[in-house]
Formats: sequence, C-alpha cells, structure tokens
Amino acid sequence: MLLVAMFIMASCTGSNNNETTLYSEAAITAFSVSKANRTITTESSDGTITTTTSTYTASSYKFVIDQLNHEIYNPDSLPAGTNPSRLLCSITTYHNSVALFKDLKEEDTWFYYSSTDSIDFSSPRQVRVFSSDGTGYTDYTIKVNVHQEEADKFVWSDISYVNIFANMKGLKVLYDDDKLYVFGNYQDETMVVSTSNGKDFNYDISSINFGADAWKNTVLMMSYFYVLDNNTIYRSPDAMTWETYTIKSDKPISRLIGASTFKLYALNSDGELIASDGVLDGSKETVWEKEDYADSSIPMPTEDVAMVCYPVTMADFSEQVLLVGNTEISFGDHNYAFVWRKIIDFNLDLSWGIWTYMDRGDSPQLTLPRAKDITLLRYDDSILAFYGKSYGESSTQPYSSMLQSRDNGITWKPSSSYTMPTTDLEPTMVSGAVDKDNNIWLFYAGGRGDVKKGYLPRVVWNNN
Repeated sequence: MLLVAMFIMASCTGSNNNETTLYSEAAITAFSVSKANRTITTESSDGTITTTTSTYTASSYKFVIDQLNHEIYNPDSLPAGTNPSRLLCSITTYHNSVALFKDLKEEDTWFYYSSTDSIDFSSPRQVRVFSSDGTGYTDYTIKVNVHQEEADKFVWSDISYVNIFANMKGLKVLYDDDKLYVFGNYQDETMVVSTSNGKDFNYDISSINFGADAWKNTVLMMSYFYVLDNNTIYRSPDAMTWETYTIKSDKPISRLIGASTFKLYALNSDGELIASDGVLDGSKETVWEKEDYADSSIPMPTEDVAMVCYPVTMADFSEQVLLVGNTEISFGDHNYAFVWRKIIDFNLDLSWGIWTYMDRGDSPQLTLPRAKDITLLRYDDSILAFYGKSYGESSTQPYSSMLQSRDNGITWKPSSSYTMPTTDLEPTMVSGAVDKDNNIWLFYAGGRGDVKKGYLPRVVWNNN
C-alpha cells in the first residue's frame, strides 16, 4: 500500500502548482488484448507440413467486464494457435486507478501493469486495482479464452466399429428425437438399429421384418418414419411398432425418395415424381398425385436419388426441396447429376410449388458429378454432398471428397473446410445425418463398419 501511495503521489506531482483531485473508487473500465502471437500448422496435398508464427492485432476480440462478480473474459475466443503466455494487453482504469498483477509464483508478490510488457494469460490472472487516493482496492480475475480448434477445419472422430454394419450391403441414416436410426440390408432383410451416442446400440428394434431393399425406401416426415415395402406403406413414430396403409395412385410406386415438411415424395413405375400428404387422420391409405414440372422434356432422376428440405433463408414461412440423382434415359453428356428444386410458400396456394430444373447450360464446371449413392446434408447454411463411385471425367475414389453448394444446388465445389474422414478400408456405402448440435454422423456399410462423428468448430460455436 505504501508503494502504491508513493507511486500515485509521484504521478500527481508536477512542475506547476495545479490542484490534483484524488478518488477513492477503484475499477477497470476497459480491457483488451492488443498484440498476440499465433502459430499455424498446415499440410499440403503432398503431405508437407509447414509451421508459421506471426503477430496479429487482437483488439477486435471484445472482453466482458462483470463488475458485480469482478470477472473479465472474452466470449469470442482468440484463434486457435494463439500463444496465451505472451500477450500484450491494454487496461483502462477509473480515475487513474493503479493496476497490479499478482505474480504466478510468489504468493504475496504483485507487479505493476505495463502495456509494453507481455503477460502470461495461460491461466486466469488476478489483478488488484488501487484507488488513486490509496484508500481501497478491487480485485478482478481475468481469463483469456483461446480456441483449441481451428474455426474452419473439420474435425472427425472415430466413435466405434460395428460388426453388423460391416456386414451390411447398404444403409440409410435418419435422425429424430435425439436418436440416430440406421435402416440397412443385413442378411437380405432390412434391419433397424438405433443409437443416441454411436457406441451403444439397440439392434433389430422393428416389429416387422422388411424386405432386403426396404432401407432404400425409408423417409422421415413430422417425426414419423415411412417405409415402402412390397407395395405397402408402413408408418411408425418410433421405428418399432408399425401400421400398414394402402396406396392410392394411378401407377405403382417404385421408390420412396424423401420428404418436405408436409409432403412425401416418390417415383412411380414410369419414373414420374409423385407426392402425398402421408397418412391423414382416420385414413388407412395414402393418396399420391403427380407433381408439376417447369420443363417436362428433362427427365427426373431415377437412380441414386437424394433429397433434402430446408427453410428459405431470405423468406419466412417457405422452404426449398432439392432433388438430385441420375437417370437411365440418355440425355446429352450425362457426366453430371440432374438437379431439380422446388420452392414451397406456406402462405400461398401454389399447388405446393413447381419443380424447376437447375440448368447449367453448356458449362461443365462446378457441377455435381454423376455418382452412386449420393447423400445430401443441410449444414452451415449450405448443402453438402458426398457419394460413392463417380463416372466420367470426374471419377474419384468413393467417399473420398465432399462438395458444397451455397447457391441451392446451382454450383458444387470442394471446400477446404469440408473433408471426408480417411479410411484404409473401402466401404460398400456411407450414409449420414446431422444432429441437433450440428454434428455430422457417418455410418459405413462394409469395411470395418465405421461410425464417425464430425463437425466444423465454427458452426458448433455459433450454435452454442
């Protein structure tokens, strides 16, 4: 206290006789990190590891000062790779209060804060602020948060290896009510498996033994599972107990492919896209009607079909349905997938919208390649696509890459942020789903029967 008083008196004494006012309040009114060092490690396509260290200005990362609990912290953490042990900081105090940092080693030792001296914030630091008249002080705890992961570098984890998945010929994953449901071809029947954590599984929960290909015809709408099997629609709230419903359609249904918020979508025996409201109250049948196309001369995809539904970003009470896949019909240079889109406005009676073909003209660049077993996921306000074997000039190793579309299916391109997890064994098929915490789950049929979980840190941070 004596040293502090001497420091204050010295700082207030000058060559003139102007009167100086001293105050009894002691507080920190502003705190920021002005300079920080960051080390970044990158790996090139040939496996070369490069490490660089640079200094950056961190004053844009805002710190909260909780004057009630005397805590100071940054809600938005500093970038991963930042060295917290050597930070320059800026402290503003109330009415020339004097800030001292408690020494990390000596219990009763304090040192004066200086904006030009680096300070170790690798652990929370205690700061004592003395009033300018030396009559009192206030203690603060300063915590500088640093991300432990790169914001835009996808993180994958091996969760488990499941023997049943290793012996499946194909599978499809759906997520509902905090659980992942896997429908897969196991020993020539469709087996239903559920899990909440990717490690503990409830096997063969379904009360019905579906046919070998029923897993391909499984969709989720309004928390109900729908399965098409042997020309019958089955519905269940839990994938365990099922009710059967007949099909009312001009032509037989060949494939159940997806759902929007209030519609089920399927293909009939002529490859036409049809839709149904699902099961209405008191009804024991599902009624199907043909969908409207903006250009009927272009075929609808009939093979390797995938669908995703999501809200329209710039409009309320509306959603988009994106449909991709291949076709058996010869239609020009078919090295790319066919992409169709429909916009549904819930405020207007537009017969639930009209399907529009996403025509790329003569441009072969940035197209979704023609490939087997395409999966679409809505993630980070964009659409992600991964797939098995691809054809033509775009031929790549199955499930080795992921493409992203930020313009609702018009263009598709790789992103440095999104990478598929590597594996030494080639799977028969991979399917995935996104949970409520923005984790992407991948389930592998064949190979080792991998179960993997991944996420983009920035997306998870924003979600929290």
